[in-house]
Amino acid sequence: MKISIIGTGRVGSSAAFALVNAAVADEIVLYDLNKEMAEGEALDLLHATTFHKRMIIRAGEYSDIEGSDIVIITAGAAQKPGETRLDLTIKNAKIIKGIAENIKKYAPNTLIINITNPVDVMSYVVWKVTGFESNRVIGTGTILDTARLRALIGKNCGVSPMSVHAYIIGEHGDSELAAWSSAMIGGVPIKGFCRNCPYKDKCNKDLSKIFEDVKNSAYTIISKKGATNYGIASATTALVESIIKNEGRVYTPSVLLDDIYIGYPAVINKDGVERTIDITLNDEETEKFESSKSIIKEYLESIKNLL
Repeated sequence: MKISIIGTGRVGSSAAFALVNAAVADEIVLYDLNKEMAEGEALDLLHATTFHKRMIIRAGEYSDIEGSDIVIITAGAAQKPGETRLDLTIKNAKIIKGIAENIKKYAPNTLIINITNPVDVMSYVVWKVTGFESNRVIGTGTILDTARLRALIGKNCGVSPMSVHAYIIGEHGDSELAAWSSAMIGGVPIKGFCRNCPYKDKCNKDLSKIFEDVKNSAYTIISKKGATNYGIASATTALVESIIKNEGRVYTPSVLLDDIYIGYPAVINKDGVERTIDITLNDEETEKFESSKSIIKEYLESIKNLL
């Protein structure tokens, strides 16, 4: 299994480290415009393989991604404090277009995972420029947002996040929404669980407050440490494992839906996106989801000349 990572900043290097720890690759190729940084990361990661699995880790040029089973894109301008993900659109679209052209040239049979923000728009750019089947171009979408929601619900309700089944869908950004009408804890609708919870005098019954904490998580982390990297690296590695192991796990990646890329529940296996899963939304959630779609479409319109 050969995995190439384009971009070795905080997110790219964290993703590489997470993949080394997961021991799922036989070869990892790192590419960055800053060649010395890529070489340094590769050497550091190679030393870490002593404790995990023997594998080839090296820095390279675009031509070295040839034969990759998976290419992960993390390159792009970083989100700055106070800057929304969609503020990055024009800046990163130009970068991603060039990357996509090189992937198409050197690794035409690969599966692509895009992390670069705004992830829904950039994943669409990758899909359009490469001309790949949409199942082979996946954005990380709201996978991390969903994980954050489950973690906070678990903490609030005194249960393992693994027993929480709730989704954040829509744009990976300010217009995302929590699909509360389909949220469950241990198979019990979340509102029913809350009514019978022994901790109901201690927990936060305001689900909207939990959602706001999720939505603002990235901004909070960025304001304190400059970037988010560990959470998204873990999310990406889980996605890679589901592909490699053909697990058929359900995540909320950015997938092609109604001719845009947007975060939505989908089954992930060895071929990438096997299918999306329709979830029940109430009228309010449906309206918010359609609004989120509209926002993504507006930003796609702003870069149509690039495509």
